[in-house]
Amino acid sequence: MTGTFQSHIPALSDAELLRYLARFHEYRAEAVALALAEADRRGLALSPEARAHIEQGLVQRDRATHSHLEHRFIAFIARLGATVDLRLRRIRQLTAGLLAMGLGVATVIYLIAAPKGSNPLGYEPQDTKKYLRDLELYGGKVNVLATDFMRWWGGLWHGRNLAYTVALLTLAMALGFWFLAARMARLAEPSEPSTDADSQP
Repeated sequence: MTGTFQSHIPALSDAELLRYLARFHEYRAEAVALALAEADRRGLALSPEARAHIEQGLVQRDRATHSHLEHRFIAFIARLGATVDLRLRRIRQLTAGLLAMGLGVATVIYLIAAPKGSNPLGYEPQDTKKYLRDLELYGGKVNVLATDFMRWWGGLWHGRNLAYTVALLTLAMALGFWFLAARMARLAEPSEPSTDADSQP
């Protein structure tokens, strides 16, 4: 999406660019930031008040978006029950369901994935001193570190390593959901009264 902005905004005339900035609330923040940078590059007259108005408008819009998402999450939590205890119990059930599903998928991946076979050469070419020396020669230490990172990152998404990655992501998501939902459960107002059956343990 940014690439589209970068190709479109420089093609605007000065008048079009100023109109674009005047209607900043209709565009994404990334596009507006690029338009401001383009206006600066061209030396277009943009008063400090106008720039401050645009920047404050973007901040307010960002806050409104976050507030809207938070209210929707609270509304979801409120539907889980009329009392805090009932909501917390159902949040525990949802968290347990997330854990069971994610860890189950990780287990299946682990069982299906074949263990990594040994290299027929008896060694990994990327680990040889010559390979590492060539990497450092052409790109410096940063090139060696970047290559090591890319190998590590790529290895997370294959074979049994993928099972461990899915398990860790599941734990992180379940803990994050529990932490946020448990906090919101105390703030949420029930959207509709619960029945007596809902309040049964």
